[in-house]
Amino acid sequence: MNYDVVIIGVGVVGSAVALGLAQQGHKIAIVDKSSVPPNSPRHLSVNKKSSAFLDLLGVWDAVKPSSMPYSRIQAWDREGTGKVEFSAQDIGENNLGFIVKEGDLQKYLISSLEQLGVDIFWSKELINISDKGDLVEIILDDGKKLISSSLLGADGISSKVRELCNFQIKSWSYDQQAIVGQIDSDEKLDDVIRQSFTKYGPLALLPINSSQMTMIWSVDNKSLKDLSELDDDLFLEKLQLEFGGKTRNLKFSSQRFTFPLKHLTAVGFAKGRIAILGDAAHHVHPLAGLGLNSGLGDAESIVKLFSKYPAIKVETIFKQYSNERLPINIGLAAAMELFKRGFGNQNIWLKTVRNLTFKFVDNQQEIKNTFVKLATTL
Repeated sequence: MNYDVVIIGVGVVGSAVALGLAQQGHKIAIVDKSSVPPNSPRHLSVNKKSSAFLDLLGVWDAVKPSSMPYSRIQAWDREGTGKVEFSAQDIGENNLGFIVKEGDLQKYLISSLEQLGVDIFWSKELINISDKGDLVEIILDDGKKLISSSLLGADGISSKVRELCNFQIKSWSYDQQAIVGQIDSDEKLDDVIRQSFTKYGPLALLPINSSQMTMIWSVDNKSLKDLSELDDDLFLEKLQLEFGGKTRNLKFSSQRFTFPLKHLTAVGFAKGRIAILGDAAHHVHPLAGLGLNSGLGDAESIVKLFSKYPAIKVETIFKQYSNERLPINIGLAAAMELFKRGFGNQNIWLKTVRNLTFKFVDNQQEIKNTFVKLATTL
């Protein structure tokens, strides 16, 4: 079976790039090992640039009604007095972005792909890739052979495409686990993302509607046992103690689950007719909530560049994509590493410096506006 582009991975990033390319008239196939379309319960931050891309794809109007816009981000050091606030009003916007259920994005993207007649091969795993020079041969676990002019790997942090094609990577552990869960509040929530840098690690609470929020607590491995063994009531008591501020009546509306945090960046995002994107190409600390936006930025870059195909060769398109997106993602990774190390260090002098830095930045409107504009247009 012959295609213009075969995409491995039907997550948000893989589905978005597939939809953009299919809308240009390219013949697309997607391969995924899942047996049914995904419906993730996670909630993620979508910035202004990403929502504009989703709108261009024709799915944002369906997703937006169930999303939660946020207009401010507040962060502070629980171990000191430093704090900073970023506001949409300061840059002349109504909001900074939206909190969206990942499952909603997946549902509407896949529905749009099906309406366009895109071939989706469910319950299939990638076994082998052969770059034949003028085409790519993809072998699946049932023996099926797909022939394509190009291949995109959007198959996550454990990417089989990246492994089979020997993309070099730089990777290390953050020595943290993320504890994630959904929390109900008995009081109406506002449209503010709040993040407290605690002695255990950064704790973020993101409103997903007027009475529910999602928690992401990046906990140092050495402290994980102390928190994970607490029952829900004791855990929420600890959360409110470490978060500070007003005490609310909270309860979990989902189970807590944990996953390890690690950094990964591929040395390059393209090899000939093969490219990787999203978590397959780069994965950073969830500290700033920019992971999905970075992946959608990759997808948008590829879609825009493919508008010139076949007048411009696939190899040239993928090289341009890698040259465009690699520096952006390396810069993001460096910033997240700086934040993680800066707030993970308990040295008294470093604590003093970071609190002074928070206070300084909070009083420098131009610096804050620059940061917000970068974060909303990644």
